[in-house]
Amino acid sequence: MSAINKRNNDLRYDGHVTVVKNLKSHANDPYVLKKVEQAKAILSKVDLSNIEKK
Repeated sequence: MSAINKRNNDLRYDGHVTVVKNLKSHANDPYVLKKVEQAKAILSKVDLSNIEKK
């Protein structure tokens, strides 16, 4: 099998999801926590009561 055919087979999506158990969690990452707090502050200032759901 040539390298091109092998690469094409690797990139093909077949509908299966692979779950990796040793994937690093970003739940306590300081950068992510800072961005979440900034987003909460921005959303608390925005009035969303006049927006209609589709």
